Amino acid sequence: MRVALVILTSGLLLVGCAQSPGSPTPLAAPVTPTAATAASPTAATAASPTTANDHVEVPFHSELTWEKIQGSDISLCTHPLPVGKIYLMRNTNKGIAVSTHLGAGDYENHTCVYGIPGRAEGWFADIRWTAANGDVLLATSDFQRWTGTPGQSVAIDVVTFHDGGTGRFQFAEGEGMAYVNAPEHTAVYDGSLRYGAKEK
Repeated sequence: MRVALVILTSGLLLVGCAQSPGSPTPLAAPVTPTAATAASPTAATAASPTTANDHVEVPFHSELTWEKIQGSDISLCTHPLPVGKIYLMRNTNKGIAVSTHLGAGDYENHTCVYGIPGRAEGWFADIRWTAANGDVLLATSDFQRWTGTPGQSVAIDVVTFHDGGTGRFQFAEGEGMAYVNAPEHTAVYDGSLRYGAKEK
């Protein structure tokens, strides 16, 4: 299973997160989806929004392993690039994640790698978690730095959770960090989610 970042063909591995020395050990068993409450609607109740300001912030943690599928359509990379950089490739990472509020489910990201010809320097990723009950959580990530040798260490990304998912995550917001362990093909996401319903 591959995480939030991908391996660059030049040896840069895009990973979604890797464990730091202080991070918790992997979850031993799948976590069931969060129980429905008035502030955290399930897929069945998300269509009945409460108030525009009805948000509940909860911690988010996800651990996963990923597998990379290289070389999808680079024309789908539309995020504004740093000055002087070009898109080099678009990769897909798939795996299984065990996450708070989602349980065990599918993980997928599409990573647009940028840099200069012959040298990958960073990426933007679109991320999708599918919960144990089928709800979908969406996010994007923005590469910040490698902790060691590019492609052979942990990559750190800033993560932003977005609305547009389904069920309780239809109006999700939040932020966090991804730590992607390139050599091990594992990743850890930590942050917070706000997924109260909004009026349309």
